[in-house]
Amino acid sequence: MKKTSPVVAIVGRTNAGKSTLFNRLSETRKAIVSPMENTTRDRNYAEIAWNGKSFMLVDTGGLDTAPKDALSSGIQKQVKLAIEEADMILFIVDGRSPIMPQDKELAAWLKKLKKPVILGINKIDNKKNEKDIDPDFTRLNFTDTVKFSSINGSRTGELLDLITDKLPASATIKEKNANAIHLAIVGRPNVGKSSLINAIMGQEKVLVSPLPHTTRDINDLEFVYNDRQFILVDTAGLRRKSRVGDWPNKMMGKIEKEGVRATIETIRRANVVALVLESQERITSQDQALVDLCIQERKNLILVVNKWDLIEEKDENTINDFVKYFDAKLPFARHVPMIFVSALEKLRVKKMLDLTLEIEKQANLQADQEDLDKIIEELLRKYKPRQRQTVTFGQEKKPLVIKRLTQERTNPPVFHLQTPTPKNFPEAIAKLIEKALRDRYEFLGIPIKIFISK
Repeated sequence: MKKTSPVVAIVGRTNAGKSTLFNRLSETRKAIVSPMENTTRDRNYAEIAWNGKSFMLVDTGGLDTAPKDALSSGIQKQVKLAIEEADMILFIVDGRSPIMPQDKELAAWLKKLKKPVILGINKIDNKKNEKDIDPDFTRLNFTDTVKFSSINGSRTGELLDLITDKLPASATIKEKNANAIHLAIVGRPNVGKSSLINAIMGQEKVLVSPLPHTTRDINDLEFVYNDRQFILVDTAGLRRKSRVGDWPNKMMGKIEKEGVRATIETIRRANVVALVLESQERITSQDQALVDLCIQERKNLILVVNKWDLIEEKDENTINDFVKYFDAKLPFARHVPMIFVSALEKLRVKKMLDLTLEIEKQANLQADQEDLDKIIEELLRKYKPRQRQTVTFGQEKKPLVIKRLTQERTNPPVFHLQTPTPKNFPEAIAKLIEKALRDRYEFLGIPIKIFISK
C-alpha cells in the first residue's frame, strides 16, 4: 500500500498509556483501553491534522523483549512492522513508575534505527507527578522529550507541536475523499476476517491467530482499487448477545463489550458490509442475527463465504448447493449476493472488491421516472389489487388506487408511493413493487425502502 501521509508510530512497553494517547490525539474511542496486558494487538491507524500538517498515527501493542507465547510474538511482529513503515517514533514511557529494563533496551534499540524519536513521558497529571519522575528517563539521552498526560490532555498540544515541527513541509493536510467506500468486515469470531483483510491489503496488516477474540480494536486501513479510494475496516468477532461479556475474567468481559460496541458503530457508518461466514460450518443463529442487524441498519451487504479451500471434491454444482442452503437459512436476505473466497489462497478476493464497487454503483442509481410509472401501470393491470380493509359480509373491497411512485433519494434508495388510503395498502403489493424494482435495477445487496403516504 502506497503511503499518503507520514507515519508516526506509538511504541512502548505494556500499559505505558499508548492507546489512551492514541484516543486523545485522534479524538476517538477507536483503541480499547484497559490495564490488562495485550489489550492492543493490531496496528491501529488514525489520520491527525495539526498546525497545517497531517500524519498517520499508529497505535501498537506493548513491545516487551521476551514474548511469552505465540500471541505475544504475533503482537510484537505487528509492532515491528509499524516501526518499519514509520517516519517517526513516539516512544512512550510511564512517568509514574521507575524506569524498567525494558525501557532501557527499547531506547537502545530505537536509537539504532536512525529514525527521529520523541520520548513521551506519560501520566504526568500534575506538578507532583513531574517532580517524582525517575531521573533515569532523562538519562536515556533523547534530544526531544515531552512530559504530558494522555488522561487529562495536559501538554498533549505541545507533543503535537513537536511532532508537526519535525514533519516535512510536504505533509500538508489533505482533503478527505468524500467518495471513499467504507467497507466493514464483520462476522463471528474466527471466521477469517483478519486473514481476509491481509489478503486484500497484500501484506500482514492485522494479527491472525487461531485464538478467538484476537481482534479487538477497530482498524481503518486505506487503499486504492480500480481508482477508487477504500477504507477497509476490520472488526472484533461478534458472539451471541447472551454470551457477550461472559468471561471468568471481568476485565476480558469489559474488553469484549467495548469491542462489540465499536463493531456495531462501524456497521452503522459503513457504506458496504462484508459479512464473513465459514464454508465448512453451518449457519448459526448468530449469523442470522448479524444479517438481520445489517438489514435493520439498512446497509449494503455482501455475504462472503470464506475458507472455500477447505471444501473437498468440489464440482460445477457445489456452489449452487451452497447457495440453496444459504437461501433456506437466510430467506430474508435473498437479495444479498454471495461470493465464495479463500483468504488463505487469495481466491476471488479481487472479485469481492469488484462486487463492492458494483453494489456502490447500483446504490447510487437514480431510477427513471418513466420506468417507475410503467412498474405501477403493469402491477395494476396484472394483479388488479384491492384495498385490505375489512368490509361487511358480501361487500367487495375497493380497488387499490396508486397515484404515483417516485424515488426520493439514493444509497440506500428510498421510494415514495402515493395512495389515497395509506393504512389500507396491502403489504404484499409493496413487496411486489420491491421485486419489480429489483428486476429492473437489480440493487444487489441493497436495502430498498418504500414509504407510503397520501
